[in-house]
Amino acid sequence: MVNRRMARVLGCAGFEVRQEEEPEKLDLATLGTPALVVADAFDADLIMKLLRTQPGTKAILYSGEPLDRLLAKALEEPRLVALMGRPSFEVPPREDDLLHIGRRVLGGQSAPFESHLAWGAQGFAFGLTDANERDSAVRETIAFTARLGAPKRVGEMLGELVHELLMNAMYDAPVDDRGQPLFAHDRKAEIRLVAEDAAELRVASDGVRIAVEVADRFGRLERKHVFGGLVRALKSGQMDTAGGGAGLGMMVAYRSTTALFYDVERGRRTRVTGLFDLDLNLREFRQLPKTIHFPEGP
Repeated sequence: MVNRRMARVLGCAGFEVRQEEEPEKLDLATLGTPALVVADAFDADLIMKLLRTQPGTKAILYSGEPLDRLLAKALEEPRLVALMGRPSFEVPPREDDLLHIGRRVLGGQSAPFESHLAWGAQGFAFGLTDANERDSAVRETIAFTARLGAPKRVGEMLGELVHELLMNAMYDAPVDDRGQPLFAHDRKAEIRLVAEDAAELRVASDGVRIAVEVADRFGRLERKHVFGGLVRALKSGQMDTAGGGAGLGMMVAYRSTTALFYDVERGRRTRVTGLFDLDLNLREFRQLPKTIHFPEGP
């Protein structure tokens, strides 16, 4: 059932799908050059071997277990474009997330913010240039979550997510005309961004999911910042504060969402979208495998 559903979704994304029930018996020499391989994390070593022999192929690994052990593989191999969680071994990854990632692999545009939610979703958007506006946005996120009837801890968690993503966009991302960081050396400094450098925040919900998105115009976020920061933090048991503090935001985002989508146009834009399922209680949420999509190489 899982394979059939994923095959249908990938077919709708534009792929001609071939299913293999026993991947360990797959003859890599006769496989050809698929655009994308999707496999259970149990077959991760086989997929990594395949990627080493197929330079034109990208891959997705999905799992019903925490993704922690897969993060190092994503850091090692930039063509591993997504790690996808699923609630159990009987349930496939979410079809909208899989469809989004499949379309990107085939060269499509990244999904707009609204596509992560049902039609009619409501929310707010801000452009932010200083710490006071950042703090107001955090308070509004918490209040918005409370109006949805979510537990107080969920609002606090999403407020922390917004704060850290905005810190990355407002302090770590901006550079001068020579490409030198403007504020990454001091995250406590009072700053005021010019209007064209403002961080863009969007928060919305359809009553089932809540989506948080932060964008900046600099496009400096790299794969190693995301997966490297997570790997180091999980290994040491501490938040990673390397790289001007951006590692902290990565770990907060990982701990605060069910799915993360990174969309980077080098030198032009970084957009980070985090999703949270409002029907989950916090105990379920902590045990649920995440989805992380980062389609760009190093």
